[in-house]
Amino acid sequence: MKELKATLKSLSPAILLIIIFQILFIKQPLTQFITVIMGLIFTILGFTLFIQGAKKGLLPLGESMGSSFIEKKAFILILIFGFLLGLTLTIAEPDVRLVAFQISQITVLDITQNELIYVTAIGLGIFTLVAILRNMLDLPIKYIIVPGYTAAIILSIFTSSDFIPKAYDLGAVTTGPMTVPFLIAIGVGIASVMGNRDRLEAGFGIMAIGSIGPILAILIWSILRGG
Repeated sequence: MKELKATLKSLSPAILLIIIFQILFIKQPLTQFITVIMGLIFTILGFTLFIQGAKKGLLPLGESMGSSFIEKKAFILILIFGFLLGLTLTIAEPDVRLVAFQISQITVLDITQNELIYVTAIGLGIFTLVAILRNMLDLPIKYIIVPGYTAAIILSIFTSSDFIPKAYDLGAVTTGPMTVPFLIAIGVGIASVMGNRDRLEAGFGIMAIGSIGPILAILIWSILRGG
């Protein structure tokens, strides 16, 4: 019930705005507007269930897995796991699938939704590995962020202008509801065992680093395919 109230509170301004614009400007037929309202209701319920599931399941599981790998000194294994986790979570990420679908529908570059999803997933997987390694070595985040975005800017010079906004948009939407809770929890779990940084602070930065990967992956893919 607490999560439902919080979701209603956060979404109510947007819902109110939609209703006002429907009455004053959009003026959809009543049947279509009822469908929109039903969709909003399902969205509220879905967010509520997801938040509850993330708190009760994803966060504790991610934290325990991160700490378990480090306690067993399975350093190579956790890097492989981080790559595969970033890969699979991105493929399942609803935001990524939606944006990839929209791009595949409007572009004239002959690219498919699955191609965009898989390239994005590989990029996030690789940089999830990098983020976990950075966490283990306790490196300042600027050592990853600055070179990463510098590389993205340089690659943008050689990339088709049609691909550049798509690359940055896909990098942004990878920080969605599937990837964020689990990957941050993994970082917290690692830090809690390593003891080299504050365990809560350590969870941050993983998604900032991870989101560079899809940008670089899409830009490199564009160059390789002659775009």
